[in-house]
Amino acid sequence: MENKNNSQKEDTVAAIGIGAMIVFIALILVAAVAAAVIIQTAEKLQQNAQKTGDDTAKQSTSRFMVNAGSEDAANDYMLFVKLAPGSTAVADTDVVVQLYCGTQSDTVDSNNHVFYDMDDVNGAAQATVSPGAGYAFVVTPNNCGAGTVTMWIHIEGSGSTYQVLEVSGTAGQPII
Repeated sequence: MENKNNSQKEDTVAAIGIGAMIVFIALILVAAVAAAVIIQTAEKLQQNAQKTGDDTAKQSTSRFMVNAGSEDAANDYMLFVKLAPGSTAVADTDVVVQLYCGTQSDTVDSNNHVFYDMDDVNGAAQATVSPGAGYAFVVTPNNCGAGTVTMWIHIEGSGSTYQVLEVSGTAGQPII
């Protein structure tokens, strides 16, 4: 008698290979999506950092550094200033000074202050403030007298300088 085996054997090796290939392709797709999200996030962060850096450089360079100051006989504030390193030239019409003293405040525009080049023995008024040179900056307050005066020097479209002045009301006394 002859034995015949009519049962079929199932071949599971190919099914396991196809399943592994599907999992591998899925992992590649997930990795590609994750990489795209990471690249987009990094690009957005770089753009924000660049804008912040540009804004910070603009704010920190084009501003005044106040080196000293005193009150003159007319009760004007004589301040010795320079532009911060890296600044560009500034027209005196682009400068606005704000003074706060107690409950009083002054906004002094370019008509109420004059720049004098410290090296100019004739005291000739300067229309442009250049980097690297020192200037005597005269501010004539309208409402402020003796006491603590908070001063802001703003450069239009650029930075600002904050300075607290201690005004005694006596000519020649330091106020910074």
